[in-house]
Order: sequence, then structure tokens, then C-alpha cells
Amino acid sequence: MLGRDKPPFVVLVLLIACGSSHTPTATPSPGVEQASRPPATPEVLRGERLLAKGQLEEAQVALEEAVENDPQDPRAWLDLGLLYEEMGDPRRAEKAYRRSSEIDENFAEPYNNLGVLLRERGQLADAIPMLERAAALDPRLGPARFNLALAYEDAGERDKAESEYLAAIQALQNDPVPRINLAMLYLDTDRPDEAADQLRAAAPWVRQDVLLSIAVGGALRRAGAPEEAVEVLHGALKQAPDPPPTELLAELALALYATDAVPAAEKTMRSAVNQSPKDPALQYALGAILVKRGKLDEARRHLQRVVKLDPDGPYAARARAQLRSISP
Repeated sequence: MLGRDKPPFVVLVLLIACGSSHTPTATPSPGVEQASRPPATPEVLRGERLLAKGQLEEAQVALEEAVENDPQDPRAWLDLGLLYEEMGDPRRAEKAYRRSSEIDENFAEPYNNLGVLLRERGQLADAIPMLERAAALDPRLGPARFNLALAYEDAGERDKAESEYLAAIQALQNDPVPRINLAMLYLDTDRPDEAADQLRAAAPWVRQDVLLSIAVGGALRRAGAPEEAVEVLHGALKQAPDPPPTELLAELALALYATDAVPAAEKTMRSAVNQSPKDPALQYALGAILVKRGKLDEARRHLQRVVKLDPDGPYAARARAQLRSISP
């Protein structure tokens, strides 16, 4: 076990926090001779299996015993770092990752994991060199390239982030997350056609994942492809539990509205508002749809609700402007 999986977190706009690399011992990448692949001893393998099963206390005993028996085992220290992260102890995790990299300076994974830990802590200036080291040691280590892209984007270095996302896509060809993140970067830099291309490539890989489908559907709408967004989001709705996530209903309503299917948009946004009546963004969206439908009295009630819920929030000013435009 060489890292923890990266969990995607999705709201109406995709937010991704990427975890550390998770690749088993493998044949070194062709042409990358400096990256090392420390083998796992029987004790380490036992600890890894326990960690994978979520048996943290038993894994701790096994892995701490492994480093006690061989303090120079870089893989044991790496796994111990993962264990400490799972146990909510990032300080001990950091020490374990640093120890692993000190023992074997050509082991890419501890640099990646340490970089992720530092980035999540907000220590971006410290995280980037660690992730750069991991990527330099093993350019085909996809999670490292992805994590480096995230760090570059955090730092405002969008050109470098784009390059790393493209490298991650090549290394993780069956993973839609790098494509989704790259699409978001393109949207933020006014490149909607390139964003749509990445989202179309990601769409087949998210059909069984409701949260990622919400991200792809919402981004397709923003990229000017609302019909494709509706298709992706309808597919997600079939997979979703009952009741479906509010974010899914909201994104579907917005996509339907963008295709001029206004009655369907109204119905779907009503469902979203019914599930989250105190959400000013949803109240505003429903109010705007009702204005489009000519249902002005009901629209006023929802727009007034926005102002009451969050008088200083970003939707309140819009709601006040809408109210003025429809005032008798």
C-alpha cells in the first residue's frame, strides 16, 4: 500500500481534494531509472492488509513492529504515515513520510504523500517542491502529477497546472477526475470549447458516479452544451437514491432552463427548493424561473425569501434587482 486514494468532493462547482498516491509495487516506468520501488516485507504486507480493511489498531501494531525490526525500511515508514493520517494524526504522519524519504531519497511516493499533507494544511510553498520531486522521480506516477497540478492551480500558476493535468490524464486514462479538473481550469480561463472536449471524454467514466456526474453536467452547461448536460444529469438521476441529492436537482433544473425547457426546469427546481428551503441560491433560481414563466406574484415571494434568508449575501442584490424589474 503506497498511498491513500484521492476523494473527489463535488458541489454545484467541482471541488477536488486529492489524496496521496495508491499504487502497489510495480515494474519501474521505462526510462525512469532513478525511481525506486522498495519491496514489502511479510510484516509490512500484513500491516497493509489490515490497513486496507480498516483495522487500524491491528495495523498500527504490525507496522510499528515492522519499523522497530527494521528502522531503515522506507515502505514501512510510508505505510505508517498513511496509518497515522487515517487515525487523524497528521503530525506523526508527516514525520513518518519524512523518515521514509530520508531513508530512500529516490522513493517517489513519500514525497507525493507529504506534498498532499502539506497542501491540505495550507503550506503551499512547502508542498510544491515535494510534489515536484515526486513527479521528477517518476513522471508516470499519475497521482503525483495530479496533486502537483492542484498545487500549481492553488498558486495561480495556471500554465503549469494545465501541463500537469495533461500529464495526469495520460497516466490515469481511466480516471475522469483529472479531465474534470482541467475542464474547470479551461472554464475559468474562458476556453469553453476545450473544456467541453475534456468533459465529453470524461462523461462515459462517470455514469455510475452521481457526484461526478453532477460535476460534469454542471460544467457542460457552463461550457455551452446544455443538451449534453441534461443527458448526463438525467443519467445520474436514474442512479441516485430517493430523494436525489439537492445539487443534482438544481443542476438539472439549470440545464433544462438553458435548453428552454422552462416548465421542466420549474418543476425540477421546485423539488430542489422543497428539499433545501433555506438555500438562498435555490430560492433565487426558482424566483428567476418563475419570472420567465410570468408567475410574478409567486416569483416575488421567492425573491423576497432570498433577501430575508441572506440580506448581505451574493444573491440578495440580484434578488432586489429582479424585484425592482417586476414591481407593479
